[in-house]
Amino acid sequence: MDNLEKCPTCGSGHFVFKKTHHHFLESGLDNVHLTNVEIGTCANCGEKIVSIPHSTELMKLIGESVLLKPTNLNGAEIRFLRKNLHMKINDFAQLLGVDRVTVSRWENGHEKPSRSVDRLVRLTYAVEANIPEPTMEQLRRNLRNEEVDTKVDYFVPIPLAS
Repeated sequence: MDNLEKCPTCGSGHFVFKKTHHHFLESGLDNVHLTNVEIGTCANCGEKIVSIPHSTELMKLIGESVLLKPTNLNGAEIRFLRKNLHMKINDFAQLLGVDRVTVSRWENGHEKPSRSVDRLVRLTYAVEANIPEPTMEQLRRNLRNEEVDTKVDYFVPIPLAS
């Protein structure tokens, strides 16, 4: 957070920094939690500024966590994976061989994807995101197991500088 000069709310330049937990709603998922995140609090007005370095690597880690979760993908997770691939809904639908309205219905929770569709979305993401081989092996193992439909929370450490 060294490049933060002034508070966007009050203009103060005095911040107190602390490493802590952050519920990362900005990801588009309500169940992503980051650990060891630096948060600056303005000493004047209390405004909090979250520092998320290496955001591209972080989004890849979250994508892999979603990909490897043992339960069926929900609409928000499908949307996250699609957006993490930087794909428009039409392009993603075409890649999956379905209508864009179908993808929209999954993403908005109006229709629950079948188990086959869940696997197709995961494998499509894995190929398009060019995930590392160890993650691909874990995905293969996971796909061989029965999936249970329960909610999963993700706790993702902030990537360290390379």
